[in-house]
Amino acid sequence: MARSSDVYRRGSAPAAAPLPRTLAQLTDDAFLDVLFREGPSSRAQIAKATGISKPTISESAQRLLGSGLIIEVGQTSTGMRGRSATLCDVNPRYGHTLGVVLERGYVAVRALDHKGSVVCENQVEADDEDLPTAISDTRDLIARCFADVGTPLLATAISVAAPIDPRTHTVQQLPDAPFTGSVPDFARALQIEPVAPLLVDNDVNWATIAESRIGSMQDADDFLYVYLGAGIGAGLFLSGGLHRGSNGTAGEIGFLRTASGETLLHRLGHSSIGTPDGRSIDLERARELLRTDTPGHTVDEILDDLAHTIVNVATAVDPGRIAIGGPLSQMNRVTEGLRERIERTALSEVEMTISPLGRTAPLQGAAIGALELARKLRTRLAPRTDCPPSGHRS
Repeated sequence: MARSSDVYRRGSAPAAAPLPRTLAQLTDDAFLDVLFREGPSSRAQIAKATGISKPTISESAQRLLGSGLIIEVGQTSTGMRGRSATLCDVNPRYGHTLGVVLERGYVAVRALDHKGSVVCENQVEADDEDLPTAISDTRDLIARCFADVGTPLLATAISVAAPIDPRTHTVQQLPDAPFTGSVPDFARALQIEPVAPLLVDNDVNWATIAESRIGSMQDADDFLYVYLGAGIGAGLFLSGGLHRGSNGTAGEIGFLRTASGETLLHRLGHSSIGTPDGRSIDLERARELLRTDTPGHTVDEILDDLAHTIVNVATAVDPGRIAIGGPLSQMNRVTEGLRERIERTALSEVEMTISPLGRTAPLQGAAIGALELARKLRTRLAPRTDCPPSGHRS
């Protein structure tokens, strides 16, 4: 299993166990990178893009065709007396990757084919307050995706609304956490293929990865991502990579102390927007309170506490940019209230933006992480004898 503590660097998958790379494998990697980046391409185009000789690229094409990783998708005119060139592309039917989200009251799965297109997505709102119950609901969603997609599973990434211990790959049990319970073996619990690579990480870390890959921070080497949902968390993207900390608890801002001495999570959980057990935010109650334009002491206190916490973290790590995401980031009163307070109290200038990814940011991040891992390991996988030779479902 790839370690959940491996740092995700921009444009690369989580680090896997290093293996010697042959010249042929390096050529195949370069060939595939062009297809992932440019789409259908001829051998001549790939040779030009990589700087590798045409004969060597042709040999790579034969290997990749034989493994099922690529397919021939037609021909294009070269402009030379009607001559045409065969186009190659990534075989979407080579296999699929799976992103899985486990949160309090919400579970979801998203499958991507090897080209990166969404081929299945299932999600459901639930009353789950603990991880084992959420696991049970998620198994059904995964089974439905497997039945619909019908290709081999290449890799899975799991998003859990709790910190993950980098040594054991299991949930860290924090006091008064919104989402409780642990699972010793996620592959077994979810009934997924145990030999496929598996990553497990915190939901806000996955949301941060999504923000860096496809969100508002694609050009940023340093930023702070803040997730406002049933729980409150942050992702630290520093020097081009995600920082998790030695125990996997970096970014757990819900457990920072407010000016009153309580943790932010405890204070919000026991406020007018808290759930009955006081361990998380009731999103419906929060939306109802924030929907009104009537000034209120309660709303001001909530925004003061959130801004106080965010500014303290920004002061410590100096990210320069902050992205606000999660369900409550869609409320104008929240974002504008935070913007005014952050600009007024931050130690140095900081740019705040609203994430365009919405609630599904952890799901998008996990799906991206699984795909990046499968692509990183692509030429180390055994050839697919069960892979259809065309892009059409058999």
